[in-house]
Amino acid sequence: MRMSNDRCDFCDELSGGKDNAFTRIYGPDQKSRILFRSQNFVVVPSLGQLVEGHLLLVPVSHYTALADMQSRSIREASELCARARETLFKVYGWPCVIFEHGVRGNQSGGCGIDHAHMHAVPFTGLREPIDELKRTHSLKSIDGIAEIHKEVSPTSPYLYYEETNGQAWTCETAFIPSQYLRKLLAESLGINSWDWRECGKEQALITSFERLSESFNQEPTSSEDSVFSRSAKAALGV
Repeated sequence: MRMSNDRCDFCDELSGGKDNAFTRIYGPDQKSRILFRSQNFVVVPSLGQLVEGHLLLVPVSHYTALADMQSRSIREASELCARARETLFKVYGWPCVIFEHGVRGNQSGGCGIDHAHMHAVPFTGLREPIDELKRTHSLKSIDGIAEIHKEVSPTSPYLYYEETNGQAWTCETAFIPSQYLRKLLAESLGINSWDWRECGKEQALITSFERLSESFNQEPTSSEDSVFSRSAKAALGV
């Protein structure tokens, strides 16, 4: 963990500052992009939307990897991921993939922002990038983000990926290129534009905020009777 400071884009945005990418792009037109706030996290539409509904789950406090948070906060993140899955399926009708590059150390790569964030992206393609990840990395199956400490050492950078059916994978990793998982997913979706740093004002972000605000603030259904459990899993044959 590193304390909040003026150099962190997310820390500045979440504290109401103006020296951050979101405020520079959207200015007074959209003062906030926070869809939902829990005790330790916020949910926001991502800059550089791969598809409409592309979300980030961001801890309010500054961590460079979600796995560095306390156990109860990691469980909160897991519950929030499930809520994102359900909400995205309810609104868009597509299951989503979830991923994080846990950055630990200056030499582990990353997207240019060292504040931890988990992506949740509605997947509209035919084939997920999981096969490519398995080919290039030593992925290990785990029961969600809350179990990542069982396979990843406390000091190692890591990749975390959840398939559309909810199966979770992780591995330790050395340096990987900036926005590696974003680019890999964009290729699977047939999208050429994947670099969030090149995005301007996006209608997809504005529409994501408008469409998801109400749904995210509704009470989630029980896990036994959730939209994702009943419909998406049946459609996926799981």
